Amino acid sequence: MNQNTFNLVLAPPLKPFFSKSAVTAVGQDCPSDSRDLLHSLVHISEHYAALPTAYRLLKRQLLAVSREYEAHFSAKYSPAAFAMLTKHTLSGHPYPLPATALNACLVQYAPIYFTEMAWLPSIVQTATNQTPLVIDLMAMYLRLTEGNQGIAASRTIYHAHLLANGIELPALHTLAFVKQPDVGDEIFDFAAVQLALAQFPRVLFPEILGFTLSYCQTPSLPEQLFPDNDGEMPNFITARSGRRKQETTALTAIIKAYLSEFSQQADDLWQRIQTGFWLHQQHIAACDHRITALLHTELSPRQAVEKLLATLMPNAIGHHGKIRLGSRTLDEWFKETPFKSANFLASLLHSPYVDRVKPEHSKLLQLFEFNGPMFGVLDGNGKAVLKNWLLSELNPGLTQSKKHKTANYKVGLKSISSDTAPKQAITDNQVEHGDIAQENYAKLSNRQLYFYLVNSDLYPEALSTAKNRATRILVWAKTFNRLPFRYYSHQAFGDYIKSIYRHEADNYKPLKNKPSLSKNAYVWGIKQFAPTILTDGSWLQGVQQLDYYPSHSVGALLHKIYQDETGNGILAQNHPHIYQELLTSLGLKWPPISDKGFANHPGFLDSAFDIPVYLMAISKFPCTLLPELLGLNMAIEISGLGNIYLRLSEELKFWGINPAIVDVHTSIDNLSSGHSALAIKAIQTYLDEVATCYGDAVMQEHWRRIYTGYCSLQAASKRFKFSLIWQYLMRRPRVDSTG
Repeated sequence: MNQNTFNLVLAPPLKPFFSKSAVTAVGQDCPSDSRDLLHSLVHISEHYAALPTAYRLLKRQLLAVSREYEAHFSAKYSPAAFAMLTKHTLSGHPYPLPATALNACLVQYAPIYFTEMAWLPSIVQTATNQTPLVIDLMAMYLRLTEGNQGIAASRTIYHAHLLANGIELPALHTLAFVKQPDVGDEIFDFAAVQLALAQFPRVLFPEILGFTLSYCQTPSLPEQLFPDNDGEMPNFITARSGRRKQETTALTAIIKAYLSEFSQQADDLWQRIQTGFWLHQQHIAACDHRITALLHTELSPRQAVEKLLATLMPNAIGHHGKIRLGSRTLDEWFKETPFKSANFLASLLHSPYVDRVKPEHSKLLQLFEFNGPMFGVLDGNGKAVLKNWLLSELNPGLTQSKKHKTANYKVGLKSISSDTAPKQAITDNQVEHGDIAQENYAKLSNRQLYFYLVNSDLYPEALSTAKNRATRILVWAKTFNRLPFRYYSHQAFGDYIKSIYRHEADNYKPLKNKPSLSKNAYVWGIKQFAPTILTDGSWLQGVQQLDYYPSHSVGALLHKIYQDETGNGILAQNHPHIYQELLTSLGLKWPPISDKGFANHPGFLDSAFDIPVYLMAISKFPCTLLPELLGLNMAIEISGLGNIYLRLSEELKFWGINPAIVDVHTSIDNLSSGHSALAIKAIQTYLDEVATCYGDAVMQEHWRRIYTGYCSLQAASKRFKFSLIWQYLMRRPRVDSTG
């Protein structure tokens, strides 16, 4: 197959398939706003029911953008129209913000930064892993994220910068992160869109191209808001922007190649690319407006202390029933609805807790100091807010205005309506919901399910059946396998893996005579392995989800393996492509695996789809089934070492069959620094983290799950191995003569 054939997996128009109940569903699994949606998308392994909501959000926003920015659109694609589009990017801010507000800006910007480029890693999926356009886009992503600009590393640096300035953010995967009251809704809108795009890489491919073009050409929000602060701007912000600009040329070439590939639809695709471009621009503008308003709005000392009280009260009720302020207890004050803050603060000012002559010496402030009864309730910033309020009320000349007003940004910012940007009303019947799914996935055979899992971005409701299939294999593997050693330790695990490798290495005997199987028998076997090897790496295609979890260091190791499996942005190094080249050289031709014609090909054994269906199924749940995935990955990587592959390579060469797909695994899966080594390190790192957080007993339970995953490869392949041998013996005369 030529490259154009593989590009057809991107052929527009593509739509996701949802059931009617999913489209109209409301309730716990359907996020009600962008904050909840962002949380669901971070945890998409557990919340895939949120996908219809994510798609509706995107289609609604894209429709609104196409209307709002219609005047900026060019109807026909041309080089001039492309050049005109790129001139519309934002390049700075009309008025600078004070340098003291930079860290407050970074707090606001964090949800956007932490989800930047989230839409790109999912571009390379099983269906698209041989697509030249996609491979080129992945190469660009890898250049953008290599080294310290890698997603997890960059986020760690961002956190460290804020911590160094006394600011601690909740972790991205927690509910507390999306519930930060002082971060604007527009910020979470933007972050949710970035993650939502990742769920529909082919359906919204032209919009993603436009979105990425705007991302590469537009300065980050901190750079726009603080254009004269280059010397103090964190390096990880400016370095990232520099890399983005460098990739504009490569991205331009990808977009032009895409429009050329589908030239008959070029004008329609050009409209969609422009819509994606302006979607990014619109969110940048909305977040610029929100952050600017927040950082230019200084709370008065009274507003700041009222904000502080509102934060403290919910957890204070029930602890102050014996403490009186005026004629009432503090609990009585706090329980009153609505809380009368003006009356409360007036009573506090006239209470014994306040020194009206020297307010900075007030007993109220001493309550929160070390050895005080409320020590630890307020951090340094909160105590500054309280002190600033006392000074402003009783001795205005000593108000620590500028310094502490800047600090107030961390306590609470004035709420700005999320409707500051003009929006057009759009009704639900104007929003495309995707096509209606008719398939009962649970009743499908593995051969039938193969098509839907290869195209899972189009059939997300197949994920429930996928999880059940994966769980069934894991239950079987756990039931019929015992642990190789009683208690896990790194030493015991290392010795076990080495013993397996030594056994395979010692069994290797160079080929001296003619192989026992004919050339046609090998060709027949290569054909039966096609459904599996053409999905090589698929078990790790979802590991980018781990970027948002504390286990991101484990995810980085797995993602490195996945990048190698798919070629690191180089088509010639892509493992499925290498296998496809082998198939072509042997005259074996079928439709691409994303086509139903592939799975329906009568020459394949039914059991030939067992392994890839399991691998693709478990790949969709890298967070909930991470221990099992780690074990499965270990089994796959170590299977390529030693006797079997070395001997197979020699036998293929004997018959004049290119052994490249075997040799690349023998090389890259090596135990010293290759995939087997990375698989071992990932397991050890994961179990170290579990032991540190939960103790040895829990760690041992997770080791049991890892070993279950290790054994699951054998469980998933059992029927195929038996069928392969049986069918060969039954058909041997025909196979040996014709293949």
